[in-house]
Amino acid sequence: MDLKEKIGIHLDQIKQLKGVENAVLTQRDGNPIQSSGVWFSKDEIFNVSSATSAIFNVGIHLHPNDLKYILIEGKKAKILIAPLNSPIHYSLNKLLIEQGIIDNKHEYFIAITAQPDTNLGGIFLQTGECLKNIKTSLITSGESFKPPLIQFDHQKIQNIIQGFSIKENDDVDCKLSPFSLSFSERISIELRKVLNNFNTAVPDLKYAYITIEGGFIASKIHKTKEIPNYQLDNISAMSYSLFQTANRCAWLLKKMNADSILLDCDSAFQFIYGLGKSIFSTEIGKSKQRLGLIRLILPQFSKKINSLIKEASELQDHRTFDIKTLLGELVIK
Repeated sequence: MDLKEKIGIHLDQIKQLKGVENAVLTQRDGNPIQSSGVWFSKDEIFNVSSATSAIFNVGIHLHPNDLKYILIEGKKAKILIAPLNSPIHYSLNKLLIEQGIIDNKHEYFIAITAQPDTNLGGIFLQTGECLKNIKTSLITSGESFKPPLIQFDHQKIQNIIQGFSIKENDDVDCKLSPFSLSFSERISIELRKVLNNFNTAVPDLKYAYITIEGGFIASKIHKTKEIPNYQLDNISAMSYSLFQTANRCAWLLKKMNADSILLDCDSAFQFIYGLGKSIFSTEIGKSKQRLGLIRLILPQFSKKINSLIKEASELQDHRTFDIKTLLGELVIK
C-alpha cells in the first residue's frame, strides 16, 4: 500500500471521531502531505497549511523541548495543532532514537479542526495510537515530502514584478495614531493592579503580560528566573505574532476570529487571550494548578483588562497629530 494511502486511513479514523471536521498532516515548512475532510479549493489547503505551519513553528520556538499541542478556540470551531514528535510519544521517540531512525526533530505536525463544543484534549488522547502509527510509517519509509522547486515562465515573472509595483498616491494621510502613548497614568496603574491580583490568584504563575499592537509590552509581571527580563520582550512579540497568525488561520478555515490559544507543555501552560488589537498572555506551572480551574479564573481577568484596553483605545481616537502641522511649527535657528 502507498504511504500516503496508509496515512489517509489513519487520518480518516481521526475524522470519524465525534465533532472532528478535518485532519491534515503537514510538514514543518508548510508542505501539505495528506488530509481528510471537506475542502473548498486546492488553494485553501495550501493557505491553511502555511498558516498552521507558521503557528507551529512559533510554538516550537517558544517551547522547543516540551510542547504537546496548541489549541486555538473561537466561536465557530476549535483547531488543534500537534507535533508528531510530541513528548506524549516519549517511549516511541526513545526507541526510534536508539535505533538511529530519528534525531528528535519536529518535522511533521497534524492540524485537527472540530466543532466548538468538542473536547479536543480528549480527542488528542483518543488519537494517540493513530498519531503513533502515522509517525512510525513516515519515519521508517525513508520518503521525503519536500515540495518541488517552482519554475516560472516569462509571463509569471512579469506578473510577480507587477505585483510588487507601488502605486503613487498624492492624497497621503499624514495623521498618525500614537497607540502606545494612549495609556494614561491611571490606566497603567489599573493594568498593574489587575496583574497583581492575577498573581495572587495563581500561585504557580511564571509571568504574565499585556501586549499592544506591534508586540510591545504595556504591563507585565515576571516571577521566574529561568527567563531573563529581556527575553520576555521577545516572547511577548512572538506570542503577539502567533495570535495574529492564528486569527488568519481561523478566518481561512471558519471565517471566524480566534478568541484564545492554549500551548500545553510538559511542565506548564501558556495562555494567550485576544483583546482587540492587543493580547493578554501568561505562563503557569502545572504543579499547583489544574487546567479546569485556570480556565475559570482567566476569563475574569481578561475581561477586566479588555475593558481598560478599550478605554485606552477611545482615548487614542482623540489623540491624533498631523506631521505637516508639526513640521510647519518647527523653527530652525
